[in-house]
Amino acid sequence: MWKGPAVILVLSAQTGFAQPVLGDGVFPSTGSVYGYHDVQYMKPGVSGEGVRWDFSSLPSGTIVPYIWSTTDIAPGAGAFPSDAFVRQVPGEPTSYFLRTDSALLWMGTYSDTALLRFDPPIRELSIPCRITDRWSDSSIVAVTGAGRIQLLDVTYAVRAESWGSLIMPYGVVENVIRVRSDLALVDRRYKEWPLRTETRYSWYTDRTPMPLLVISERKGWAPPDRVLRWLDGTWQEDPELLFRPVVLRPFPDPAVDIVTVDLPASRIGRTILQLVDASGNIAMQWHEEFNSPQTRRLTLDIAGVPAGQYTLSWIGTNGTLGSARLSKR
Repeated sequence: MWKGPAVILVLSAQTGFAQPVLGDGVFPSTGSVYGYHDVQYMKPGVSGEGVRWDFSSLPSGTIVPYIWSTTDIAPGAGAFPSDAFVRQVPGEPTSYFLRTDSALLWMGTYSDTALLRFDPPIRELSIPCRITDRWSDSSIVAVTGAGRIQLLDVTYAVRAESWGSLIMPYGVVENVIRVRSDLALVDRRYKEWPLRTETRYSWYTDRTPMPLLVISERKGWAPPDRVLRWLDGTWQEDPELLFRPVVLRPFPDPAVDIVTVDLPASRIGRTILQLVDASGNIAMQWHEEFNSPQTRRLTLDIAGVPAGQYTLSWIGTNGTLGSARLSKR
């Protein structure tokens, strides 16, 4: 049975909306952070004009931060121009991009095991981008790793093949363009069997520099072979809200033997709650794992620590989630 979003196809003549155009608002800025939900794969659905893609039932999954930084602090930066845009995603190679007046160019990636550099760079996205726009690039990639260099041919074909409305768990986004890209890395000796391929569907709006939804299938890369990630709805207000530490409010304060605190988890994952004394030493700690976004109330027994001033820190896999000062009598 076909598994994918519920889709309603509406002829553009019936919608009354002008077809959307992507401008330079889709280019990221350094220092920005966006949260993507990594969830189970679904098919991308149909193509066309005036489509309504219904992904409203997507689960929360695991939050993955996409961090845009500069070459000053990025690994492998010496292999790329100093004015590059750098995208860092935990568990993935660091990607390097160059912005021009008409395109976002993908220059390559770096990881602990391999360096990939495209010569010339390939166009990740051209602007302005309208429905039916398409472009293709040919390049050579130098793959450096394990003490050797391998040269591969690259083909990259992109087309803005659909537009419509995207129905997400947080609401409906109108005038979205879906861009399909096909990437292939080929050894010239065996042109019939590409070493690596990826077909990716990305849904864009001119209201944010990050795609609202990305669905990809790939072969020859590190697993998983199928990926679906959707941009958290905080992009509409403050995309960094997901990663900003919250203020914990333990009570009573001062406490004697027992203290209670609420942990507002916005994502799935393992966390640690630490009671740190004035010297920076961990006096006590508690492990808490969240299987879904929720607020959990904990009652902590702190009778075993001496009176004094403490910091209660809540720490997740991506850093500090929250903290508070606490007095113990």
